[in-house]
Amino acid sequence: MTVPTDKESAQLSRSSDRVPVLLIASAGRSGSTLLDRIIGMQDGFCSVGELRFIWERSFGENQLCGCGVPFYECAFWRQVSHSLFGVETAEVDATAAIALRRSLDEMRRAPWLLQKRGPAKFQASLNVYSELLERLYGTILRVSGGRVIVDSSGDATHGLILSRLPSVELHVVHLIRDSRAVAFSWTRTRKRPEIHWASEDMPTERTWPSSKRWLEQNVVGELLSSRAVSYYRLRYEDFVADPNGSLSRLLSPYDWVTRRSDWMEDKAVALERAHTVSGNPMRFKQGRLKIALDDEWRTAMPLRDRRTVTAFTWPLLARYGYSLRTSALARDAGG
Repeated sequence: MTVPTDKESAQLSRSSDRVPVLLIASAGRSGSTLLDRIIGMQDGFCSVGELRFIWERSFGENQLCGCGVPFYECAFWRQVSHSLFGVETAEVDATAAIALRRSLDEMRRAPWLLQKRGPAKFQASLNVYSELLERLYGTILRVSGGRVIVDSSGDATHGLILSRLPSVELHVVHLIRDSRAVAFSWTRTRKRPEIHWASEDMPTERTWPSSKRWLEQNVVGELLSSRAVSYYRLRYEDFVADPNGSLSRLLSPYDWVTRRSDWMEDKAVALERAHTVSGNPMRFKQGRLKIALDDEWRTAMPLRDRRTVTAFTWPLLARYGYSLRTSALARDAGG
């Protein structure tokens, strides 16, 4: 890992051309990968997936890029690596970056990140990691030729770190999905196609910890509104119901955008290849995809689990306009 020199860091801070980053902040399993890919199809936007995991999953493990080839073989990321580190992707030692991310980008560090203070060791580590991220985002933007990086990392603590970077212009789309749908999704078993050297399933989780994470991510996600250049809160269910309208509203801060007129037909999109480093398995899908609501939880989720999640998350469910009913057949306009 190459850390920028003092001179390089000063140049980043003085630059009048900040790097626009559109962060999709959300709890896991909220539909961020779909939204990421659709935004990335618009002219000027570069979709990179869950970039916070690039150190361990890409530089460290050589998982598949969203384009379908191993990270080390992807021409786009090889160019980024050469520009950023001066070596091939396979030659980058990301051990230090992995340790930094895992020690800084986690929910228990949120109070320090929010207050912009903490122990001297924490601040020193944060400074090193921040400089590395600044160089990474700046390099991606230059190599891609885009105007905005779309980062679907999700975790709000990652957003808090980005909000501190002098060279980053942070925009936030706070994506929210019904907590019961999220909790149910965490119980389902799915393969991880990015693990190309073995057969491995996505992690599963019981309803209580997934509900706790949903609360934490959305509470801290709302706090990003005062730390970003723009903030737009969007329910997954509303996006699926009106993709065109939702996209127009969330792209409103970018007055230079010329919306593609061919991106959707009959609520179906023709997904294009994207160089995403992490995310839901659907990031590998190319071709026609029908945008439809996934609400299997309503009939397949055990009533006891639905009641548990509802009881635990009801304050935010109500705040975001979701019904608190738990009947398997209960339906409302949004949730």
